[in-house]
Amino acid sequence: MSIAVESQVNDQVSVQAKPLSSELMLNTHEQVAFWNKVTESNINTDDNISLAYMYIEHPDSERAIVISSGRIESYLKYKELIFDLYHQGYSVFALDHRGQGLSTRTTSNPHHGHIDKFSTYVNDFAFFIDTVVTPKRYQDLFLVGHSMGGAIGTLYMDKHADTFTAAVFSAPMYGIKLPISSRFIRWLSNKLDTKNGTEPNYILGGKDYHGDEFANNDLTKSQPRYEDYRKLYQQRPELQLGSPTNHWLVESLDAGARTVKAAKETKTPILILQADEDTVVDNFAQYHAVGGLCELINIADARHEIFMEMDESRNFAIDKLLKFLASHHSV
Repeated sequence: MSIAVESQVNDQVSVQAKPLSSELMLNTHEQVAFWNKVTESNINTDDNISLAYMYIEHPDSERAIVISSGRIESYLKYKELIFDLYHQGYSVFALDHRGQGLSTRTTSNPHHGHIDKFSTYVNDFAFFIDTVVTPKRYQDLFLVGHSMGGAIGTLYMDKHADTFTAAVFSAPMYGIKLPISSRFIRWLSNKLDTKNGTEPNYILGGKDYHGDEFANNDLTKSQPRYEDYRKLYQQRPELQLGSPTNHWLVESLDAGARTVKAAKETKTPILILQADEDTVVDNFAQYHAVGGLCELINIADARHEIFMEMDESRNFAIDKLLKFLASHHSV
């Protein structure tokens, strides 16, 4: 179901400095050579968690984008997007949230998608911004988040309204798509959740990492991009992550209502890129967030992974992203 929401993005302005990459030409020589210029490093939190991150600084720009990725993701999954954003004139920074990607896992089973408190993600993100990004002193700093990363970014901006000039969130996790009542799911997950410091457990039906065949995937209609994503996780098994734990689900469901309120009351302009055919997050929760400085554009023909979609949908979404950011550039 698609509901039109008026956006203030100016479609008459052309902002692309270079054509965007294509699903028909992935991992080109130029893209591979570009990644060799990227800096990859890590920072350690007070509780001894190593947070992996990357950055590349554009020599001719005073503007930077920070990427907050989704659940199970690593910045390595964003190579194509980082390449495109850099060639539109932005420096780019990206963080692997704790418990996933190249950052430290927090349970004995490295496949557990787990967090103690959702606010821990937000605190880690703040630590990354303060330690790595802010000292660079960019004129404009923008936030791009996907799914869980959009929820983290929204809650971060609620506490730190002056950090980012504007933000664009792809399919933000303001609510989770569930087969039955979220209240019942939360009750059940809380009931099944292991307590008293014992090892966390998967949600009902949860399992270690398993790469679905393209025909069975809910993430994208682009077979080349999906196969490239699966190949990355096969080549780098340390990136693999399984289902969420019961505790992660309880924390994330509780965070949902806070993100909707924070987005609706935001002091930082937000553009939501909504995947029209999303079966992972709740699109109606995104509609509830619209108002004030938060606006929404529905991306037709797109599943959850908008930045991994077929060229037409992906290019449309990134064009909207670029125009929104350009409309908020400092003079």
